[in-house]
Amino acid sequence: MVTRVPVAWLGAVLPWLLVACGQATRPFVAPQAALYDERGDCYLVSDGSGAPVAKPGHGRILRVDAETGALADWLVGGEHGVTLRAPKGMAFAGDVLWVADVDVLRKFDRATAASLGEVVIPAANCLTDVSAAADGTIYCSDSGLDRELGATGSDAIWRVSPAGVVEVLRRGPELGQPTGLVARDSGVFVVSWRDGVLYQVDRRGVRTDLGKAPTPQLTGLVRGEGDAASGPAAWYVSSWAGACVYHFDVSGAFTALPKRFDQPGDLGFDPKRRRLLLPLHGQRELLLLPM
Repeated sequence: MVTRVPVAWLGAVLPWLLVACGQATRPFVAPQAALYDERGDCYLVSDGSGAPVAKPGHGRILRVDAETGALADWLVGGEHGVTLRAPKGMAFAGDVLWVADVDVLRKFDRATAASLGEVVIPAANCLTDVSAAADGTIYCSDSGLDRELGATGSDAIWRVSPAGVVEVLRRGPELGQPTGLVARDSGVFVVSWRDGVLYQVDRRGVRTDLGKAPTPQLTGLVRGEGDAASGPAAWYVSSWAGACVYHFDVSGAFTALPKRFDQPGDLGFDPKRRRLLLPLHGQRELLLLPM
């Protein structure tokens, strides 16, 4: 028996991938973010309870086989001692998976899915994304959005040192409701919901604006690493207001990819297959975009 599972390839012959029934308890409800796991050669997708900003509920993280598309529950809130309320951005730091979940960062063993505890982010309201720097420092964004997507004023970029020390890197409404972020050696690159700006915050907390997208409500940011065949690294940004994915050029220009995407979430990147991973919140699917 087979069932339609919401995983699709843009431009593929079949719009849906057919996989064996019973892999997951249910299809996506509201996919938020995607992350490639090179060790397992699969995609992790955080799945919320429906509302883009929500605290109650039992969230999930699903695994999608990168070759077959087989979908399986991996972490389910309320089962086997797992707590996940409204998981969003995810990042690997060594053997640990970090998950942004409302007002805490949750940690899980990358191989066994065992819970490794949590890190409380003081006064956080809506942790949206998380990223790990090469030195093990963890960065996360608080978008400062409530359940109706109104402003709470808790906009902030936080960091957790390898020793577990939590401190604010920069905070304030001038951050424009930060959402997606990518950590690099020099600091963290961030996109904002309210203003549609891509900027960098260095390790001292100094902000440098890099460009402004044609539309606001930016939800995700990913750096597609380059190679000899594909050329230099490229940055991609997703936008709810634009219903699109932008390619960001180092000159500061944003160019929209030709296809429109309804309620795009936080992007991931598969360097092995040169794919962008795009969760579509409203359509309840994960779209795989060849670069």
